Amino acid sequence: MISKRRAGAILASLTVANLVAYAARNELFAVYDDLRAEFGLRDAKLGLLATAFIIPHAIATLLFGWAGDRWDRRRVIAFGMILGSVGGAAGALATGTWTLVGSRIVVGFGTAAVVPVANSIIGQIYDGPHKASRMSIFNLGLLVGGVVGLVAGASVGFPNVVLVLAVPGIAIAALIASLPVPAHPGHADPGASLSKISAGFFTTARQLLRIPTLRWLMLSTTAMASAAGGYNAWLIDFLEHDKGMSTAAATRLLSVAFVGAVGGIITGARLADWLRRRVETGRLWVIAAGMTLTIPAAIASIVLPPGVGLYATGFLTLFFMSWYHAPIAVSVDDLAPPTQSAAAQGLVIFTMHLIGTAPASWILGVVADRWSLYTAMWVPTGPLVLAILAMLAATRTWPGDVRKHGEPARASL
Repeated sequence: MISKRRAGAILASLTVANLVAYAARNELFAVYDDLRAEFGLRDAKLGLLATAFIIPHAIATLLFGWAGDRWDRRRVIAFGMILGSVGGAAGALATGTWTLVGSRIVVGFGTAAVVPVANSIIGQIYDGPHKASRMSIFNLGLLVGGVVGLVAGASVGFPNVVLVLAVPGIAIAALIASLPVPAHPGHADPGASLSKISAGFFTTARQLLRIPTLRWLMLSTTAMASAAGGYNAWLIDFLEHDKGMSTAAATRLLSVAFVGAVGGIITGARLADWLRRRVETGRLWVIAAGMTLTIPAAIASIVLPPGVGLYATGFLTLFFMSWYHAPIAVSVDDLAPPTQSAAAQGLVIFTMHLIGTAPASWILGVVADRWSLYTAMWVPTGPLVLAILAMLAATRTWPGDVRKHGEPARASL
């Protein structure tokens, strides 16, 4: 056991790292007009920038998650943060679409180190009935960072935004490298050959994929990520060009929605912990409920004109959509053997980003080019329905899989 003060310092530092990583992820979403003017980009190519970030991000998440179970987790995160920061700063030197895409690839790859490895650390420190509530603090970094990226882009424009947000990434990397993180329960083999490392990577993935509930969670989170990724990438453009809102009005609406998302992360985590103490599958039911309530709120946000109603539905959309963040990370941690916790987190995030988030922005951009952005904003509704159905299926296999894979492995440590 570690002291509350030490645990709090680790949690706070990892939360800041998550904030910086997500700011880098969102830094271009508010500068689409700058990119149109400088590089002559159409909507499909703007969507491609988000896809260029998320594909290597997804692949690297899988790799970093596996590495986090075998080597010093602090150094894994620090390496990724430095790589992402340098790659982001290089975007200021972009001379065209493809050099900018190259910068986004590096940023996506580097920032992928944070979430799977940090989830493993936090799950180990706070294992118990309040785990989701503690994990929600880390996920607030995701939300606040996403907003910081949007605000920074709107404030300083391109290319200044990629330079401004690169500096804190290097600073937090140095801090993470010195954290007093407890030892991982797994056992690394520093002298392993490349062939042995590769074999171990695929063996771990196969073992985890044999868990039925994990497969359902992967399907649900992938569908949810598809919906969230589409909304996230095109929200500002939609408010300004389809709703006719000024930048100031759109910013006010985003601020209200941000408050809803903060409340949603905290509420979802607390509800998940509360219901888990009463029902074994309680956390999964909270996730499914949040997804279900998101659909009518999102539809209302699409059709309502600017006004009080739109502010209210924007608040509710992000409030309900944010319920899943902490409960899903905790559920994966509970389900996986502790020696494979980071790898399990990486596997789930890998599929949700590669199959869900990566094509979402581009798909909506193509639909917007062919029909309209208003039409494109309806597309994420379908993945939300699929996410709900997959999460409900996970509630049926959860009890047996936790007892078979999660609990016995923890008891043997």
